Amino acid sequence: MAMTNAERQRRYRQRLKARASGAALPEQARDAVERAIFALWSFHERPSPQGLSWADIDGCHSLDQYRSDLERNPGNFIQACRAFLPDFAGLTAEEAHAVATIIALADALRLAPPRAMALPRAA
Repeated sequence: MAMTNAERQRRYRQRLKARASGAALPEQARDAVERAIFALWSFHERPSPQGLSWADIDGCHSLDQYRSDLERNPGNFIQACRAFLPDFAGLTAEEAHAVATIIALADALRLAPPRAMALPRAA
């Protein structure tokens, strides 16, 4: 059943209120994590600088295996993201933004001061 314009506007206002109140923050963080995992996996699917397959190096042949590898230790995910500092070499602009968001979240959670990050420009 299609929503009326008034229903769409009401739902939109509810989402805005949730964002403003911080109620949507956990969901936004989960979305950011998903984007970063996908960005890391996209990088993983490209050949290493030596021309080798990352899957041959680390044994992860699927996104599920890669996610499981990151989940084994909560620090693995943040460490994988920080590995691209300082210049996010090898990542597209969109991937770099996703990874930088996770680094910024991790820094905020450990009460570290914000850092300036040199993100690549979109082509």
